[in-house]
Amino acid sequence: MENNQSTEAYGRERASRYDQFAAVTMGDRRHQRSYLQDLLHRQPLTHGAFLDLGCGTGFFSEVFFEHKPDFRGYLVDGSADMLELARQRVQKEARQASFQHTLFDALDWSALPALDVVFSGYAIHHLSDAGKWQLFANIHAHLEPGGAFILFDNFLPNHPEDRDLIEFLTCREIERKTRHITPLEQIIETDRKLKAAENDQEASFEEHLRQLRALGFGHVVPVFLEARYGGIVAYTVLARFILQFNAFGKAADKTELTEA
Repeated sequence: MENNQSTEAYGRERASRYDQFAAVTMGDRRHQRSYLQDLLHRQPLTHGAFLDLGCGTGFFSEVFFEHKPDFRGYLVDGSADMLELARQRVQKEARQASFQHTLFDALDWSALPALDVVFSGYAIHHLSDAGKWQLFANIHAHLEPGGAFILFDNFLPNHPEDRDLIEFLTCREIERKTRHITPLEQIIETDRKLKAAENDQEASFEEHLRQLRALGFGHVVPVFLEARYGGIVAYTVLARFILQFNAFGKAADKTELTEA
């Protein structure tokens, strides 16, 4: 939802149905929330602030506040209607959340505080490849030492001959979720039309990993890959050492308990 064509596709009516639509068309959303919860559980939260790029209805933003109620959240989306739904979802119980209606390339990074986590869920694939890598560079430049960039998004296979298979598997799962009400051929046709309407510009999972490493993230980890949907976490250099130190400490504690 983060170029003019994709944001225009999300008016009030479609925004109101987005979560229902995503539950059918965007993989296993319950498991994706669980992945995010587990990643946050391992993440050092020094500054108590996160940025959600392309927050949509706040479906994933809510996980941050469930994990740490006093988290300060900065939610950004190019659709005013989606952003209003996010506001209704997360702005409760004295949560500290601010909302900004803007496209990614117009975001004023200097106005943001020190960030522990930058998250983006199913938005960056709307950018050109050059736009993606520039955004990743901005994220890397503004994440604090010890921070993490968590990306859930759509990805495209490297090889053209694999793309039909991934499309088939993705649409086959949609067919199952809708209990075979709509013929598979019609689901595939509708899927292609939606991707064109939203100006989808996916890159491969492997290219995302390569670009993140080239930009200087110290530790880049594939989290999941389910047909066209996948997750990656990219840590700053310091975060890598903190995670390793924590793992070493837990192993040492376990050894001491065993010896005792």
